[in-house]
Amino acid sequence: MRDHAMTPTLLSLPLPASGQLRAFVEAPVGSALALAIADTASRHEGLVLVIVADSHAAHALEAELGLFVEAGLPIVHFPDWETLPYDVFSPHPDIVSMRVETLFRLPQLARGILVAPVQTLLQRLPPKKFIHGESLALKLGQKLDLEVERRRLDAAG
Repeated sequence: MRDHAMTPTLLSLPLPASGQLRAFVEAPVGSALALAIADTASRHEGLVLVIVADSHAAHALEAELGLFVEAGLPIVHFPDWETLPYDVFSPHPDIVSMRVETLFRLPQLARGILVAPVQTLLQRLPPKKFIHGESLALKLGQKLDLEVERRRLDAAG
């Protein structure tokens, strides 16, 4: 079991003190940031939220994290809509799908790294009940239990 009170190494970031939910630090420069985040996430028993300036910074950080993160530790991207508030067109369907997939996965993640642009965190989100009640996720070859699915859809309204 990992120790939350573990002293940070030269390449890691400090974890929140006992009883605290967050810790603020000055970011290391270049790829050292991804290395420090990967080390911190490997020591932490929960989800690590990394807030970046924009979508470009999120994609760059995710690519670097892929080099340093231990196997099995998920890196989850919560994309921005990439539209302005009063645009007359909708976000690209791929972005909508990625956001719904991320919202669907989040309650099931015990550990990992969530990368989100700051603008994304300023937007309202649907309740968990809506995401899980209005979603149907199937995998190729998966058997669908119609009775369980009927009860889930009934519960969702």
